[in-house]
Amino acid sequence: MKSLNTWNLSNDNLHKLFKDNNEFVSLKVRGNTWEPITRWLKLDSRIFKGTTNKARITLCDIESLAEIYNYRSIRWKAKKLTPIPTKLIPKFIKNTLRKVPIIKQLAFEIEIIFYKYREKSRDHLISIVIPARNEAGNRELFIEALNKFKQIPNKIEIIFVEGNSEDKTFQMLEKLTKDFSSTFKISLLKQTSKGKKNAVVEGFNISSGETLAIIDSDFTVDINDSINAIMESTKNENILINCSRTTFPMEKDAMRWANYIGNRCFAIFLSILINKPISDSLCGTKVFSRKFFKLMKNNGSWESKSDPFGDFTIIFEAANNNIKILNYPVRYYARKSGAPNISRWIDGIKLLKVCWKYMISDI
Repeated sequence: MKSLNTWNLSNDNLHKLFKDNNEFVSLKVRGNTWEPITRWLKLDSRIFKGTTNKARITLCDIESLAEIYNYRSIRWKAKKLTPIPTKLIPKFIKNTLRKVPIIKQLAFEIEIIFYKYREKSRDHLISIVIPARNEAGNRELFIEALNKFKQIPNKIEIIFVEGNSEDKTFQMLEKLTKDFSSTFKISLLKQTSKGKKNAVVEGFNISSGETLAIIDSDFTVDINDSINAIMESTKNENILINCSRTTFPMEKDAMRWANYIGNRCFAIFLSILINKPISDSLCGTKVFSRKFFKLMKNNGSWESKSDPFGDFTIIFEAANNNIKILNYPVRYYARKSGAPNISRWIDGIKLLKVCWKYMISDI
């Protein structure tokens, strides 16, 4: 998608960009620091003459105009840090510097991308993938969730992906699949590999819904909040609902202290890298469209094994593919049974590697 330089556009051309109702509009503006300097150097200012030749458009101006035409900003990023040629500087260094706070705010050129908000029909099929490993003790929570799903007005399909548990999780899910088969389109898979990311991949690869949701099988996120997040996501296919457990006070013992600190640090780091606030980087409840799913399938990121949970890949790829990321506050409870299926330190290192990959990229 080509970005147009706003400083070269006439009034009519600028308005026409939004009136044409294209799905996306990408524009470049001068950074607030450089905008007056570039005009002063050309003596194109009311300080030097009676009228000016070029438009004076800032990031704030273009965001306001876009909203008037029902366009919503996805995010902005520093495109060019300085007017000085930087061809001799390696690309990965420039990509990294463009993400550094303060430096990116002082960028010479800033690119901002908008999408046209169109509320679509909400009566399409919803696919819900629930990966489960060693969750036999949460049988009652599964039953409660399945009964709550009956409130969803859309047709839904539920896909359980059982991760080779050491308890009777598979047998429990097998019985639930039979018990609720007359209510939903419901499937049970036995995972062929390991890890939550792989379980989610295998589940969605056989899904057929237009809205896709991931819900963790410990049901520590309030099921009512998860359902509400799913329904909000059905309104538009260009959004990713990223649920946030850290907005409101969570139940005691819901998250171990080290996990909480790590999650908050990663949330800040991700927010810096994509220049979009992320309040919870590792919440298992995420909802997105088949459009976004196809983008990840086509570029190979969906099948990548570098991310142990898939959360970071989904967030980074949303930013990279012009999908609006929306934080959705949810209530978070302590586990009723079982233990988390993660290795916090080993998986934390893997997540740092994922961050490094995107930090040096042109995301």
